[in-house]
Amino acid sequence: MELMSSQAFEDPSTIEEIPEDDDDEGFVSFDSSKIPVYTVMLEETTREKCKTIIICEGIEATDFAKSHLPLVGSEPIGKLVKKTQLDKSEVEIWGFQYKEPEPSWFFQINEETLLCTCNPTISSEDFSLFAKTVITSFNSTMAVVILTVSPITNYKSDDHTTSTEAPLIRTLATSAFNSNGFVKNIRLEQPNILGGLAAGFLTVCDIKQIPAVACVAFSSNLDADVVNGFTTFLHSVECTQQLQISPTKRFPVRDKCTKTGNLYI
Repeated sequence: MELMSSQAFEDPSTIEEIPEDDDDEGFVSFDSSKIPVYTVMLEETTREKCKTIIICEGIEATDFAKSHLPLVGSEPIGKLVKKTQLDKSEVEIWGFQYKEPEPSWFFQINEETLLCTCNPTISSEDFSLFAKTVITSFNSTMAVVILTVSPITNYKSDDHTTSTEAPLIRTLATSAFNSNGFVKNIRLEQPNILGGLAAGFLTVCDIKQIPAVACVAFSSNLDADVVNGFTTFLHSVECTQQLQISPTKRFPVRDKCTKTGNLYI
């Protein structure tokens, strides 16, 4: 590596002083015009007819939905995209690799029920904005059902997890959701906390008084117990109890709409 000689430095007296707030070395600064915006690209008539939307957070929940729910075809009918006015040249200056954010997808289950499979790479800073965009794009009278999978090691209990009957599923609901006996009996216990995008949706729905319920399956992967757990849960919720859920896969869970990358350590 070539070393810089002392003559290459500028005269300190000629260097313009940088205000402290403007000295953001190592970071790309964003002004207010470059705040990310999520946009729903879905036919207005489809949104108006929707009375229930099933939100899938994470690859495992998405695999369950695309394999076992009665979707009208494997192709999406709409998408939710993240848009920003960030210039590619600005990213290149800082040495980052520019990549367009991958969208989340909407699928048709029936005329009144839609499925939204969320992009698993959504930043935690965008959880609230993402959820608010989805909720405000549909009728305020709709119901929201959220499916997510969490590692079994995240579950906190006085009893050893291996002694807990499978499937280990728990629920959380907004105050506007009319919980039945099954949902009440498997409420998530303290000190467990539901985070991520599922928590973002519950928060937005609670503020807007929209009935919403989240089901979290504690497991290391998508296995038969998780499938049975999600199936039992959906059949216990009034707005999804009529869905014909298949016990076997309907079509490959990986298609061109789902992209995964490799992580090298």
